[in-house]
Amino acid sequence: MSALKKYTFSALLAAAALSLSGCGYHIGFIRHPQLESLAVAPAVNETAIYNVASDMRMMMSEVIMQDGTFKLSDQHRADAVLYLTVKNAAFADTGDASMEDEDTYAPAEWQVSVQVEYKLLIPGQGKALRSGSASGSARFQAPQDVEGSRLRATRQACYVAAQNIIYALAEGW
Repeated sequence: MSALKKYTFSALLAAAALSLSGCGYHIGFIRHPQLESLAVAPAVNETAIYNVASDMRMMMSEVIMQDGTFKLSDQHRADAVLYLTVKNAAFADTGDASMEDEDTYAPAEWQVSVQVEYKLLIPGQGKALRSGSASGSARFQAPQDVEGSRLRATRQACYVAAQNIIYALAEGW
């Protein structure tokens, strides 16, 4: 029985030593070392959908605060300013229209997709530190309030695009 205890104790001791030694990685953000705070400039809307630029800016600010990699700041104090241009916003039906006794009803489900171009600029410098494009999409159903459902889905699509942008900015260095 004592041999089993020695073996168990040795195995536990070896496991503890291996888990405490680690492999040399440091836990922390993988953002650019000189960028701690970001500001989000007013977004530009190049679509026919109203308010999509303000929704994009609002969702981008929310994602920055939730992600925690960067601090959200104003344009005068930020290390870098993020400029957004909404290039495309489109709605499409994803569910077939239903028919009953020769009456055709509206589709039950739609999808909104948003395409955004972004540039990250350090104030006072003309060249973009990072630029690219991102997209987001969301599905929605509108049994009662079609416009309210479209608005919420557009914000959700902007939120997904903002997440893709922050991933590219935080992890792309």
